[in-house]
Amino acid sequence: MEEFEGGLARVTGSRVRPEWDTAAFRERLWDVVLASVALVALSPLFLLAAILTRYKSPGPLIFRQKRLGKHGVPFDILKFRSMRIDAERYLREHGDLYRRYVANNFKLDLWEDPRISACGRFMRRSKLDELPQIWNVLRGEMTLVGPRPIIPPEIVSYGIYAKRLLSVRPGVTGYWQVTMGGEMGYPRRVVLDMFYVEHKTRTLDVLILLKTFPAICFHFWKNRKSAKAGTPKNS
Repeated sequence: MEEFEGGLARVTGSRVRPEWDTAAFRERLWDVVLASVALVALSPLFLLAAILTRYKSPGPLIFRQKRLGKHGVPFDILKFRSMRIDAERYLREHGDLYRRYVANNFKLDLWEDPRISACGRFMRRSKLDELPQIWNVLRGEMTLVGPRPIIPPEIVSYGIYAKRLLSVRPGVTGYWQVTMGGEMGYPRRVVLDMFYVEHKTRTLDVLILLKTFPAICFHFWKNRKSAKAGTPKNS
């Protein structure tokens, strides 16, 4: 086979490119074009999020956190800061809070997390804090649609599926975000992430993108009702 490919390359004057090269190029082009359009179209929301981040909360505009990318390569995920600047230290210094954080799949309920500012809660509910991840897409660390990037300690929850999860780039939005609203335990999340990885198509990606905004609106409305009722929901 190698001799055949070498001969063909000599005849045509070019190299034989594997089929996945073309698919990867098309996917990257899709990401860059759509992310560039989104960056321009959503620029007013970027400005709004920047104002909300700085309102009564001095400190860095952007929050960075290590996440696992494709093949387990770590990268800094970007978000508008919605917490106090010493959030990580505050969490570890309060043992009860940290234990709840670990027990709740490395999250705290939006309405009882003392690290989040009032404007930060609005940004979490509306997902405005996630906008800088468009830069992660343009840098090639993330894709528009895919499993959400996880922090290193979360990988054990995927068990035998961890390697498969890390075979694709993580996404800004994903299958379980638009089907379950982002509120579920790991067993269900693993099932939905693996379903997406095994059935990934351009059509499915387009459907997920189209469902993302309605899902955000529903999530925002549900958390607003939860706040009034005094029942906390995960962010």
